[in-house]
Amino acid sequence: MEKQRFEINRPGIYNYEVIMDELNSQKELLGVIKAEEVGDYEINIVSRHVVGETNCRVDVKGIVSGGARVKVKGTVRIDKGATGSDSFLAMKLLMLDDISMAVAEPELEIENNEVKASHSASVGRIDEEQLFYLESRGVEKKQAEKLIISGFLGEVE
Repeated sequence: MEKQRFEINRPGIYNYEVIMDELNSQKELLGVIKAEEVGDYEINIVSRHVVGETNCRVDVKGIVSGGARVKVKGTVRIDKGATGSDSFLAMKLLMLDDISMAVAEPELEIENNEVKASHSASVGRIDEEQLFYLESRGVEKKQAEKLIISGFLGEVE
């Protein structure tokens, strides 16, 4: 399986495209977003299946703080002739403060009925139960937050 990775840590517009144009090809795109400064972060990701029997996985995780405004738009596009394609898109953003903003927009554009295509998207905060558990074991709150963030991002890093 061919793997591509990206990491974003500055405001700007970023475009990533994975083209599945070889029969039986398998690709994976892994992305990390560390939006920790004021500004607009716009991330556009397209997974396009041109031919059939292809497999693509896109997994993007990000942390948002410091007044950052993040918008991640992910599109799975399966062309008419891409019978047997399999595609999955996952986008997860973790909000670390109340002054930042995050939006995850998944989209499926399917022109063939004989495919598998799905997506997931979430924007959330640090789980209070996880934080409580670590604090009850003697870990200070700031360190517990760092551990949770590290584990969250570590799934794709």
